Amino acid sequence: MHKTIFISLVIALLALGLTACGTAATPCEEVSDKPVNIRANYNPTPAVTGDIELIFSVTDANCNPINGATVEVSADHTDMTGMNMSGAATDQGSGTYSIKANFSMSGNWKLTVYVHNNQGLDYKEDIDFKVE
Repeated sequence: MHKTIFISLVIALLALGLTACGTAATPCEEVSDKPVNIRANYNPTPAVTGDIELIFSVTDANCNPINGATVEVSADHTDMTGMNMSGAATDQGSGTYSIKANFSMSGNWKLTVYVHNNQGLDYKEDIDFKVE
């Protein structure tokens, strides 16, 4: 009886461990029609006025990280003309890029992310972004 419980517990832990490894290794949800996939995260979440870190996961159509790219970010407040900012994100490795910014006003913003590399990649994507 104890042996059966032990074996069941080991199998459950192995399955859980393999599931965790599988999700960590996949940088995007599924293969895409787009040549580049950009997933944005924010620290803190949800985004609030003041200092914030924008973190971008940049992958190719097959979910492989795009490393060594130049990633430029611009932000425009969609409700208030003239409220904008821009800068270059820092390469964090494994297709992750981050930039720190200060959002002085809450509301709707549009992030425009430009991804370039020396292999001819030249991609732009707009991301809607809300600051609380």
